[in-house]
Amino acid sequence: MQLPSFARDYVYPLQISTPFAVGDVFSYLLLDEKIVLIDCGHYAGDSREQLKSHLREHGLTVNDLDEIWLTHGHPDHFGQAAWLADKSGAEVFGHPKERVNFAGNSDRELFRDFFYAHALPPSLVDQMLDQLEWLQQYQLPIEPQWVRDDEQLTSGRLSVRVRLTAGHAPGHIVFDSGEGLLFGGDLLLKQISTNALINFDPDSGERNKSLLQYRQSLKWMAKQQGMVLPGHGKGIRNIVEVTQHHLREHEQRYRGIQQLLEQHPKSLMELSRHLFADAIEQGALFLVLSEILGYLDWGEREGTIRQVNTSGGILYEKI
Repeated sequence: MQLPSFARDYVYPLQISTPFAVGDVFSYLLLDEKIVLIDCGHYAGDSREQLKSHLREHGLTVNDLDEIWLTHGHPDHFGQAAWLADKSGAEVFGHPKERVNFAGNSDRELFRDFFYAHALPPSLVDQMLDQLEWLQQYQLPIEPQWVRDDEQLTSGRLSVRVRLTAGHAPGHIVFDSGEGLLFGGDLLLKQISTNALINFDPDSGERNKSLLQYRQSLKWMAKQQGMVLPGHGKGIRNIVEVTQHHLREHEQRYRGIQQLLEQHPKSLMELSRHLFADAIEQGALFLVLSEILGYLDWGEREGTIRQVNTSGGILYEKI
């Protein structure tokens, strides 16, 4: 990963394997006036050992860490932050909209109510809730020091501005150096499209319109110049090209949903099975529901799709 020249002597990507379908995660080590880790991998023995090995390559141990900056509260990005902070005394920073995720609270009852309102079979609801519980083993709860949109963090030579880029998670943030280097978390990935997951606002308990938030965040990213250091995959220099590719994919799928609903009203599950039957068979129902729901939210916002409450659950119809 070829970094901008000004950052090559103190910014180091650290690749850590994960047990998740997305594959390896990238953390970023700042060897500056402070020793800073941006994201840190999930909580597990292999992840800890890989991180220790990376640090040894730079003549460091876990005890040398001064700060940990977290892009969001998914286990592959924050899972072992509490363990690292306990060992090193490092200060940990994250956005308050992620406090439910950082606390290890899966919003189980909110998810259950949402799934049942859409008349999903109880066996599938239990399966998805079990998947959320399964993730808990890969993270330790933590309450970071809160940083909000437009606030600054510094490692010394590098100062970054916090940019709230909601969508993938309610409090997802990008660390923007202002010098053409952005630590992007999961906002922009080159090889795959980031999921705008079903999630809930920690203040109101209302479900976020995740895809709409995510598209706004992508549009902000499309205006940036330089290089994105992502949470997964290679660094991204062609920022506009990659963001526009993902936005066009959204538009194509949105049109497909509109066409399906022209035939007759359908449930969230019917649309999901129609478009992503194979992914559902492979156990990715939650990701599929998140994807489809985003386009339905989009249609409701534009006034082209509406919900219909029936005795058999919520349906969606074309207006």
